Amino acid sequence: MKAYLRLLAYIKPYKKRLIEAVVCIIVAAGANLYLPWVIKDMIDKVLAARDMDMLNLICVGIVVIFFVRGIFYYGQGYLVSYIGQRVIVDVRDVLFRKLQRLPISYFDRHQTGEIMSYISNDVAALQSALVERMVEAVTECAIFFGSLVMMVLLDWKLSVITLITVPLVGLAMDIFGKRVRSAGAVIQARMSDITALMQESISSERVVKSFVREGYEIDRFHTQNELNFRAVMKDAQLSSLLTPTVEFLAALGVTVIIWFGGKEVVDGVITAGTLVAFLTYAVNLANPVKRLSRIYAQIQKAMAGADRVFALMDMEETVADAPNASELPRIEFHETYSIGNVKPKWSDVL
Repeated sequence: MKAYLRLLAYIKPYKKRLIEAVVCIIVAAGANLYLPWVIKDMIDKVLAARDMDMLNLICVGIVVIFFVRGIFYYGQGYLVSYIGQRVIVDVRDVLFRKLQRLPISYFDRHQTGEIMSYISNDVAALQSALVERMVEAVTECAIFFGSLVMMVLLDWKLSVITLITVPLVGLAMDIFGKRVRSAGAVIQARMSDITALMQESISSERVVKSFVREGYEIDRFHTQNELNFRAVMKDAQLSSLLTPTVEFLAALGVTVIIWFGGKEVVDGVITAGTLVAFLTYAVNLANPVKRLSRIYAQIQKAMAGADRVFALMDMEETVADAPNASELPRIEFHETYSIGNVKPKWSDVL
């Protein structure tokens, strides 16, 4: 969480666009909440009462709502991509400046491919966490809370029953999320090893061939490749187990809702349209929880790359200017020789 909050600090210069993006996301997600209510009115007012005016109003409402949704959906996609890409540019700049200030001993201890992987693989993981995953998380949260409000308006008793399963889902997400993040850290390390090995081997190809070490290099690469495969499969195992666990807990909640809701319809407490709309909102409530569990796992895996990036940013610079250091004066060279009829000045070049 600390690393993610630190990453979010890079969004601060673009907070105005972020607010605009969040508004677009909420409005676009809110359009999804309209359809269940349409179903309720179709069953209780149009089909039961044979009200053609209501039918016409519903059809016009659907067209208008989804036209507006399309406009705001475009806004959310553009704005979130803009913010995410600008943040990645800023992070890369900071990271590259840090590399320029590190002592030579750091580059002696680390392979070139490993250093390059910080700016390529790890920063790409941050891009995934900030752009794709962030917009998905905000969208799903908007659908979740919007569905919850609509459910309370329809039937507060059924809403209370539904919320019983939410803490269980949150506990499952927390347990699996920690393990997925650990697995993600291993994957990032393995990819860094592969990149470093490839850079070392390719840059030393003449030496490899001179000493007939092709087989040795192939074995080294195969070993690292297998280690990466095992790390990826461990992550896949955890991620694959998380989703069905969340789905099962959500299914238990839906089953209870169907039983109690069906009983209320039979007893005449609520209408059939209300129950159908409530179940639709319950599904809307369950789907974001399921997708948020997947998003949470992906963010945890991506934050393993953030930990590596911030570790490099926080590395102590052993060689640094004194607080009162003076800037060296600019050196200018005057013309000393000519090339043909042209007499260049070094001061024009520097």
